[in-house]
Amino acid sequence: MIRSAARGAWGTKAAATACLGAFAMVLAACGGETPAGKTADQAATTSGQAPTTSATLSRQADGGVQPVAVENLDTSTWLMQPPFYAAGEEPNWRIDIEDGWFSFKRSGLPGIDAPLVQPARENGADVFNTPPLKVSIKKTTCQTESAGQADYTVDVVLDGVSYEGCAFAGHSSGGSPEAASVVEDLGAIDACLAELKKPALITAAFTRESERTGVGLRGKDGILYDCAVEKDGKVAYLDPIEPSQAGPWMTKMRFLRAGIADDAKCDGADDVRSGDTLIGRLLTPKCRF
Repeated sequence: MIRSAARGAWGTKAAATACLGAFAMVLAACGGETPAGKTADQAATTSGQAPTTSATLSRQADGGVQPVAVENLDTSTWLMQPPFYAAGEEPNWRIDIEDGWFSFKRSGLPGIDAPLVQPARENGADVFNTPPLKVSIKKTTCQTESAGQADYTVDVVLDGVSYEGCAFAGHSSGGSPEAASVVEDLGAIDACLAELKKPALITAAFTRESERTGVGLRGKDGILYDCAVEKDGKVAYLDPIEPSQAGPWMTKMRFLRAGIADDAKCDGADDVRSGDTLIGRLLTPKCRF
């Protein structure tokens, strides 16, 4: 799975970190000091960074890293008590806490995992510095189109890019935001595909005004379509639109419904399921349709 590969990549970084940690211990033995009254692990934890000693980042047989269990962290002063998750848009992304890991997912890209660590308090925010991610949570009212309103904002930084969104208590519904919207609006998606009468990718699914569901589609010929479905499941309209008139919402996803071009080759595509039923795949930008 992509996630395992991502953790393996973290394991490679951890190997370098462990070596640096060992080198630092040698220097300490030769006269270096840690802050008075603190162990090296405690000093790292206070700074909000992932501890680098073998006690907390122990090696696994596959070269990965064992994160610190949530119950072994002092969460009493955290702004949000775990479990919690966060989501944002443009592009759609989601971050969850899974088995002691931050699991960061973006639309059409491989997932990134980093160990859950003790945060530092900076300017009123809890800052989890856990390479390659930096996750900041602050108590400020927040609103997203797909996930709704929340009492906390979140900022996830990866490779110098900032992803802003809202943080929510509890567990997410699982999967990516796109997968969640597909499952929720599957009836409208099928209605639009039936009306179009030719193979197409689903590029968006969202709630419109007057309780209509909006669906964006792209045919194999590259033509974009704007579809609206009434609450009773009837298609209100299905209109082709010019690329210059297409808003950002037209490129939020690349969902291929099961039964349509199932022979399309796409390494890294994510299965989308409703219960145990495969309903389609989310294609990566490199996948051809």
